[in-house]
Amino acid sequence: MKEVVRSIHEWVEQVKNLLRGKLEALPQRTKLIMVLTMFVLFALCALYTTIAAFYEFGNGSSENMEIEHIRQLDLPYKQDSINLNNIYDYGTEQESYNLSERGES
Repeated sequence: MKEVVRSIHEWVEQVKNLLRGKLEALPQRTKLIMVLTMFVLFALCALYTTIAAFYEFGNGSSENMEIEHIRQLDLPYKQDSINLNNIYDYGTEQESYNLSERGES
C-alpha cells in the first residue's frame, strides 16, 4: 500500500513540476489575461446563478411553499431545580467520571 501511495505522490510531483515550468515560461501579459478571463467566467456564473434564483423566486412557484413553525421538543427533565449540585444521568448509561454523590468535582 505504501508503494502505491509513494508512486502516486511521485507522479503528482512530476505533473506539478511540469505545469509549474510551463506556466512560469509564459509572459506576464499572458498570465494576466488568463487570470482576468477566469475571473470574468466566475463572475458570469455567479451572476447567472443569482439572477436564475431571483427569477424562480418571483415566478410564482413560491406560492405553494408552506412555512411551518418550529415546535418545542419534549425533553426529559427532573423537577429538582433548587439544588443544582445534584447530578442526573437523564437515562444515559455513561460513567459519571468518579464524581462523588454530593456533586463535587
